[in-house]
Amino acid sequence: MPELPEVETIKNQLIKYLPLEVLAVKYSKVSSSILKTKEFSPKGKTIKSISRKGKLLNFHLSEKQNILSHLGMSGSWRISKIKIQEKHTHILLECLNKKKEKIFLGYVDPRRFGNMYFLKEANTHSHLNRLRVDISTKEFNEKYLYEVFQKFPNKLLKPFLLDQKYFAGCGNYIANEICALAKILPTRLCKNISKNDCKNILKATKSVIEGSIKNNGLTFAGGYVDAFGEKGMGVLNLVVFNQKICGICNNNTITKIELGKRGTYFCKVCQF
Repeated sequence: MPELPEVETIKNQLIKYLPLEVLAVKYSKVSSSILKTKEFSPKGKTIKSISRKGKLLNFHLSEKQNILSHLGMSGSWRISKIKIQEKHTHILLECLNKKKEKIFLGYVDPRRFGNMYFLKEANTHSHLNRLRVDISTKEFNEKYLYEVFQKFPNKLLKPFLLDQKYFAGCGNYIANEICALAKILPTRLCKNISKNDCKNILKATKSVIEGSIKNNGLTFAGGYVDAFGEKGMGVLNLVVFNQKICGICNNNTITKIELGKRGTYFCKVCQF
């Protein structure tokens, strides 16, 4: 957490305020644990647009410079017309919008597992290229899925879905829900996934992502909040993850196991 829908929600909320001219930058005493690379200072630059690849936010600045931000487990970007005073605000940008009104943009991260990079264009491309196909794009299709599964025949499906090199944006709750909606056990070996299974996985992925984004992401206790500090209601869409009864058949008890050191939830009746 946050996963693709949560990062997409924050991106969509922030872009409504652009462009933003950065007047000043303030760092917390421990910001260096988050800011891994600093090739420039944002002061004096303009944030022109924001994009996303997987779970990574990409702030496009003037002079072909970028801020790449991975939110980790508890990170969030907040935007406000008043100075952000919240504890654990590690980077605070004081900005002007196109109406010359003051806007504050802050990165808040209580647990400090997030990573940030201030990069020039060439290094930005190099960093983004570490991720392959984003699970919300057209490139993520049945052909791609089948080829990847055939390439790694002995991997277990659900843990493999968490590999950002091949499934950029997929996190634990998404992987659980994909397996459930595609009616495939999370322990299925990739070599046993058919082309029809790939079709169902693709359909399930779209359903999980769209449902969560519609509800501004998903929040568990002490977890993700959006750019305004509000919780997401994506939990309403869940059918197996952190559930007691299967939301597909509305009858059977959910089984929880551990795969790849991550909690894994499934219905023994609906999934096979």
